[in-house]
Amino acid sequence: MKYLKFVFYRSNILFLLSVSAGIALPQASAISIFLILPALMTIMTITPLRIPRGFFRRIRPLITPAIQGNLMNYIILGNLIIFASLFFIREEGFWFGMVLVAAAPPAVSMLSLSKSFRADLTVSFAGFAGAYLGALLIIPLIGLGFLKYNHLNYLLIILVVAALIPLPLVLSRIIVEKEWDGIIQPHEGIIIDYCFFIVFYTIAARTRELILHWSSDMSVILTIAALTVFIIFFAVRKIGRLSNVAENKIISLLLLVTMKNYGLAGGLALLLFSEEVAFAALAFTTVNFLFTNWLKYTKIVVGRSIVAEETPPS
Repeated sequence: MKYLKFVFYRSNILFLLSVSAGIALPQASAISIFLILPALMTIMTITPLRIPRGFFRRIRPLITPAIQGNLMNYIILGNLIIFASLFFIREEGFWFGMVLVAAAPPAVSMLSLSKSFRADLTVSFAGFAGAYLGALLIIPLIGLGFLKYNHLNYLLIILVVAALIPLPLVLSRIIVEKEWDGIIQPHEGIIIDYCFFIVFYTIAARTRELILHWSSDMSVILTIAALTVFIIFFAVRKIGRLSNVAENKIISLLLLVTMKNYGLAGGLALLLFSEEVAFAALAFTTVNFLFTNWLKYTKIVVGRSIVAEETPPS
């Protein structure tokens, strides 16, 4: 029963449907492209509602986890993605896509996974919020550093980033402090899943021609996505265990260092750049889908902590 519930989880079905429908029936993307921004804003407003009221009133204990969130998400994962891309990606559009993925903050799903996996919620919540605040500095710096030779509409970039990061975070805190979150909470899972359906359907539909005319660079992007996520996961898990870090904190750090908001990266790519730039986000999302389900399988079906290492039977 647990296995069936795991396989037919709503978010799994909707993700597979969104990508399949985008490739098979891309015509609706002419409309859905205009829904990406409101869909992402909705996701970014509703997801932080999971952070409890009053969490940010005592700032000092949150500083270290916030710094750790930036270290895990940008310095380790982001730099590894950029470093690998420098050597192996030839097409300019694909390279831009990898830069956008590297600049993306943590995945919103890490908040719910932190509760499911019994992570250190202080580290998860503060690391998540700190990385999103860090994105306001990281995204412009990465853009200036790697995309400065291209003609970009910087005002549009600023407006879109502001609409997708600080504005939703502020709105979510207002909703929580006003105690309106109780109205949204019973429906938040459905709302988020269907908003992600719009985002990933549009990305898949707009990158359809690229997928049908597969190139070597696209294979390289998929390989980089798989290797970076799994290598970092096992490396950080091993280091955490050898350093005697608490298990729940290791879980939080693992989620921060392996999961980025690929929907946000793909949405920005389509809104500000091109279909070619958006492909990297779709590739990383596919790997993240497999990775997340492997973690869930380990925890839910096997019943083992994601930090525990497999030991051969004696």
